[in-house]
Amino acid sequence: MSPLDLERIDGVPIAHVREDIDAANAAIVHQQLADALGPDALSLIVDLGETRYIDSAGIDMLLRLGDRLDHRRAELILVIPDTSQLKRLVAIVGLPAALAIHATLPGALGAAARPQPQVAPGPGEGAVAD
Repeated sequence: MSPLDLERIDGVPIAHVREDIDAANAAIVHQQLADALGPDALSLIVDLGETRYIDSAGIDMLLRLGDRLDHRRAELILVIPDTSQLKRLVAIVGLPAALAIHATLPGALGAAARPQPQVAPGPGEGAVAD
């Protein structure tokens, strides 16, 4: 059985993680989340509303996935309700400084729908030097 369920809302992939994320399944969850993002998607929402526990392997997996998406100019957005047992943990480990976290799925979808800021190319990356 898969630890997550996938859906798309307005083209945005959403993964609902239904199990704890730990060393035993972090690699599988990482692969399934990476596979959920299509080549043209700008965001991936991971709903952790039903997840009760994440160990250090799970936190590391989310950070690595966030980096992976950042390299392709996409964003990882987490949904962690204010009532979740994970709320305190993610604050302690500083996850909100590294990844976008919203308390509700509608809030995350709103963030995913906003246009991504455009970064001006640097020298040698398509910029015209005077």
